[in-house]
Amino acid sequence: MPQLFTVEETADRLKVSAKTIRRWIKAGTLVSHKIGNCRRVDASSVMRMLAASTAGSATVRPSGTSKQPTTLRQLGKSKVWTTTVSGRDVPLGTTDKAEAIERAQALLQGNASRTKSPWRTYPLPDRPGFGLKYYDREGVRRTHRIPPNEHIENIEDAERYAASWYDRNVGSPSGEHKASALASDITFEAFGNLWTTGALAKRFPDHVKVKRSAKADERRLALYVYPIVGAEPLSRFDGRAGLDLVEQVTAGLPPVGSSFSRASRRQILQAVHRLLVLATYPARLILANPLPKGFLPRASSNRAKSFLYPAEDRALLGCSEVPLIDRLFYGMLAREGLRSSELLNLEWADVDVERGVLALDQNKTSDPRSWSMDPGVVRALKIWKASFTGSPLPNSKIVTSKCGATIDPYAAASSLRAHLQIAGVERSQLFESNEQRIALRAHDLRATFVTVSLANGRTEAWVCDRTGHRSSQMLYSYRRTARTYAELNLGELTPLDQAIPEFRSNG
Repeated sequence: MPQLFTVEETADRLKVSAKTIRRWIKAGTLVSHKIGNCRRVDASSVMRMLAASTAGSATVRPSGTSKQPTTLRQLGKSKVWTTTVSGRDVPLGTTDKAEAIERAQALLQGNASRTKSPWRTYPLPDRPGFGLKYYDREGVRRTHRIPPNEHIENIEDAERYAASWYDRNVGSPSGEHKASALASDITFEAFGNLWTTGALAKRFPDHVKVKRSAKADERRLALYVYPIVGAEPLSRFDGRAGLDLVEQVTAGLPPVGSSFSRASRRQILQAVHRLLVLATYPARLILANPLPKGFLPRASSNRAKSFLYPAEDRALLGCSEVPLIDRLFYGMLAREGLRSSELLNLEWADVDVERGVLALDQNKTSDPRSWSMDPGVVRALKIWKASFTGSPLPNSKIVTSKCGATIDPYAAASSLRAHLQIAGVERSQLFESNEQRIALRAHDLRATFVTVSLANGRTEAWVCDRTGHRSSQMLYSYRRTARTYAELNLGELTPLDQAIPEFRSNG
């Protein structure tokens, strides 16, 4: 009887997905047997496939040298040959095996300068100028148009530009990849600082994005992670040792309670998980992420959240003891559905106060959106700009006073509750925080917007245009409170320019 593997066992042995194994079975590359409802793979066909795969690789050892042999492989759909330089794959710019062996030999002998360039320059057929064709590190053939401002006039100048550009952006066969600048003994804290400051995104723009909540992650890491494992070299996070180090961080987190939520616990460990993913690739500082699937703790339970009634909103915005800039902040959140971070980053250039249009290009989900603002908000912004900001520039933040005061995003929730108490709002649900309910936060003013809008007959599409929600499922949790709101016949919120006394007197 032949030895048989399950599809999952075969995938595990070949380090590919089960979907790939099924595709190979369908193509006839692997032999399988159907036994009842089960599919079993013949082990001998696996060995034959591995033996046949050596035809797509070659080992080169140049004569007269003691250097290590170079392995050639074909990567990508273009089947371009690559070689290994200092542990990294470098394309040789050819699909011809004999030519690839020759170039690899020259590379090992230190004669890389005599090999044919892995790019080709050519005059553009439809306009003045030159272009560049090359293979990237994955073996995919690509093109690059030389910018007109480089003033390239002949093919020799184009060759010189191509050599410099390729070395900077792709890496010449004799060069090191940009990741080599990261020291192998870099510590967890140093690598984390590269991520939160955006330096890692500049180094690996194709794989790392500049995170808009980087400052919050930097704060979490500095408070709860760096004191425990910050001084550890990232190389120690491979395998079981890395899992043990992260479990030390988990054990050092405060217990879940009124001052430390389950969501905060998850956010901290999410930041650690993301750092280890980046350390695996593209930084290539560890071989694999030591955290298994399912490591992250579950998200918070669905605790009840609160929203403001129109009378409470009027009391808050009409209280002169609360700073005006805070009341503008609260009023716009409840009437436009913005996230706190979106409103705090909003500039005057993003708002057309003459036509009443808000264009939000930068946001959490990287999904630009624009909409017609509430007329009361438009009138309030005109008064705010003319009387309370001192002729701001187009790139000035909207939520900034004439003296430069702004809102602390980390204290916005506690400030909101304190200001409600100053305004005489006493509803206990707004201030309770326990296993079943969460106290009112600045983010819940966005929930107030959704609840009031749905209760007053606005469509889901209308709401999503303003909040950035992408599906009905995301709005489902608001429908019950919206029905209650409608049954109480609470109506609309007071227009912003009428709710704030200072705006009424300047209108």
